[in-house]
Amino acid sequence: MSKEIDVEKWKRKETYEFFRDFEDPFFNMTANLDVTSLYRFSKENDISFSLACLFYSQKVVNHIPEFRIRLENGRLVRFDKIESTQTILHEDETFSFCYFEQRDTVFEFNRDGRLARTKYEKLRSFDVETDRVDLIYYSVIPWVSFTSFKHATRFDKTQTVPRIVFGKFFDDQNLKKMPVSVEVNHTIMDGIHVGKYFDLFQQKINELTP
Repeated sequence: MSKEIDVEKWKRKETYEFFRDFEDPFFNMTANLDVTSLYRFSKENDISFSLACLFYSQKVVNHIPEFRIRLENGRLVRFDKIESTQTILHEDETFSFCYFEQRDTVFEFNRDGRLARTKYEKLRSFDVETDRVDLIYYSVIPWVSFTSFKHATRFDKTQTVPRIVFGKFFDDQNLKKMPVSVEVNHTIMDGIHVGKYFDLFQQKINELTP
């Protein structure tokens, strides 16, 4: 379900109109998150660390209204709920996309996420839920603890689906940290909203501490 935004009454009207004619309205922020508790939680409960990251990230983006806004058929709409697709790696070192439906608990998401991976590994397709915009596009780069990230793009300024990338976690003294990249369209949101994502994601992870 979605609801159209009345741009004339939207508090970001001037910002939206300022950036919507930019040839490249996208911006990217990268930061390290302390995933020590999430890593420990995943190990103790025998769940995929990658799927746990995806689950809690999705919980956060659904909590921030700006991450649920999309440009659809020339109209700005806010969805009630968004889900995700993510890259999956194959044995021959090629990749494709996988669709993940959100679940109420991380344990349900881990169970169904594993099944989804198996399904989409067989499909090996880039044509995954391509008719939908109520998604977040995720990627995983588990080989590099990157400090910045740039996506391939067609420079379509009407593209409003955020892109989030998880990098390789690394040890920092007694902590495990993981770089996370967030790319969004500036017509839809600002730095404060991406900042909220990082803050809330870290809070979600910290709540897993025994």
